[in-house]
Amino acid sequence: MKVLLLISIFLSFYSSAETKVVESTLFYEVAPASKGSLLETVNSASPIRENGDVFHGYTKYEINWRFWWKSNNKQCVFTKVETTLKLKYTMPQLRSSKSDVKVVWSNWYPNLEIHEKGHGKLAKDTAYKIDKNLLSLGPKANCNLLEKAGNKLAHKLIGELKKSSKQYDLNTNHGETQNAWLYLHL
Repeated sequence: MKVLLLISIFLSFYSSAETKVVESTLFYEVAPASKGSLLETVNSASPIRENGDVFHGYTKYEINWRFWWKSNNKQCVFTKVETTLKLKYTMPQLRSSKSDVKVVWSNWYPNLEIHEKGHGKLAKDTAYKIDKNLLSLGPKANCNLLEKAGNKLAHKLIGELKKSSKQYDLNTNHGETQNAWLYLHL
């Protein structure tokens, strides 16, 4: 039992995981003439189109991972894992001095942002999970087997992220239940 404890302590000092998160936002400009034209203007300005539907916000993620290993005694183990998450939000940016437009915008926009940041959180959680789970993979007979097991595990987690993100949109109706739909504020 003491030997296992010593091995655990040694591996925790010897191995490391590092998650890097890079977030950016691409804004598209919205310049409505009035409160009455706000929804139409946002719909026209939005570059986000999917299956004939227009969305006002979007979160794109890209997760990559790298790992380093050490081989000894006919076993191979990860010594370091580095996961990089690139998050890119596409969001509207208001260009209007009309007070009635600004009131609607200030009530609506934070909800849209919360919805998109929810997608971002799912991606962040997955990136952290990739780091943690790769580093906790047990030793394999050779480094080729370890590399295959690591990549298989990371791809499985990416697949789960895709399902979680779709389920999040189903549960919130793409943000409608979070008041992230503009029509709810007009």
